[in-house]
Amino acid sequence: MKMKSRLGIVGTAAMSLAAMTALVLTGCGPANDSVAGAGAGAGDGAGTATTIDFWGWVPGMDKLVERWNSENPDIKVNYSGQAAGNDETLAKITAAVKAGNGPCLSQVDGKWTTSMVSSGLFEDVTKEAAQYKGNFPAGLWSGVDINGTTYGIPQDSGPMVMYYNAAKFKEFGVEVPKTWDEFKAVALKIQAEHPESYLTGFSSDDAETLQSFVQQAGGQWWSIDGEQWKVDVTGAASEKVGAFWQELIEKKAVSPTKRWDPAFYNEVANGTVLSVVGAAWQAPLLAENSAAASGDWSVADMPQWKAGETASANNGGSNTMVLAGCKNPAETLKFANWLNTNTDGLLDLGLFPAASSTTLKTPESLSTFFGGEDVYSYLSDAAGNIKTPWTFAPSYSKFSSTIGDGIAASVTGKTTIPALLKDLQKSSLDSLTEAGIAAVAAK
Repeated sequence: MKMKSRLGIVGTAAMSLAAMTALVLTGCGPANDSVAGAGAGAGDGAGTATTIDFWGWVPGMDKLVERWNSENPDIKVNYSGQAAGNDETLAKITAAVKAGNGPCLSQVDGKWTTSMVSSGLFEDVTKEAAQYKGNFPAGLWSGVDINGTTYGIPQDSGPMVMYYNAAKFKEFGVEVPKTWDEFKAVALKIQAEHPESYLTGFSSDDAETLQSFVQQAGGQWWSIDGEQWKVDVTGAASEKVGAFWQELIEKKAVSPTKRWDPAFYNEVANGTVLSVVGAAWQAPLLAENSAAASGDWSVADMPQWKAGETASANNGGSNTMVLAGCKNPAETLKFANWLNTNTDGLLDLGLFPAASSTTLKTPESLSTFFGGEDVYSYLSDAAGNIKTPWTFAPSYSKFSSTIGDGIAASVTGKTTIPALLKDLQKSSLDSLTEAGIAAVAAK
């Protein structure tokens, strides 16, 4: 059986969701009758509760599920905790769905979504999910809505803001930059007058942040154009972002310390690094790992490319997706919406909710570290200001290692970011083509 999917893939393993629906009915292919009957949300019979299997990897999620079950006896959720949100978990989910014993609902890393769509692993729940769309910012809903088809509900997100050492800013006589031009000027001033310190870092082990900077600038590396993918890694937004950071790297105005190296938090704690333009999940990590600087730090909006704008971007996050074969998508989405709009419950688990909310309360530990600021108010505004959708390519798992290696090489001077972007344009097109996916370069 060979057919063409809505994402331009040709092959036996990738088919359109319309075809998947047909296969559920005919018993042909991976979404057959056994899938629908195994962990897919089948009811236990007339007058009994609908049962939904849910997989995730966040510690403590079982407590929220227990609360749901106590309040909703008609829809019982069985939660299964997975080891981590990594490639092994992705492989486990994929194998389970294809074997016919996958869950009805699963937490899915945002980077996996498009690849899983192209492999036919999700159920089309556009009709059932429509009533919940208004509960989430448009920029985050785009992560579960691929080319007009909805497959789940957003869970947590990584809206970006600027965290900064207010005490050091005052000591050095610099203002909080509101634009990227001002950011560059401050970075160069600090480099010239206080060479032992840096305004920020550009780390060699943080590939996704560059993509987030491009998103904020209005760029999209991958988009769906009819039956093919359009690749625009070297577009105007990417060129602007690449040239900006390349200049700061060459002038040694940014710290090269790796983002996931403990030395990074030492630099934050001792005043070597004075700001981090980062996601929501960065806030508790700064507070927990750089306690010596507690009270010195504060928070502001992301710098803008044009004065007066408010654009933010997303970095990280996950969704709860309905897997192929789910027999009760309406009940599944009812639970998923309850879970993902339970903002207090998600915050308690260390997740920044994707749901729109004006009532998020900043934990005292964060407020103390950030000088009494209402950090979550800034993050909530940032989430609503993610103006450009960002869709990961179906071949992203292969492409991600290429960009990671390239970022590391650019920080060490073995290449430049503009040159890296050209290489990434080619490698992205090549990886899509090698996967049997129709792709063209943006004009």
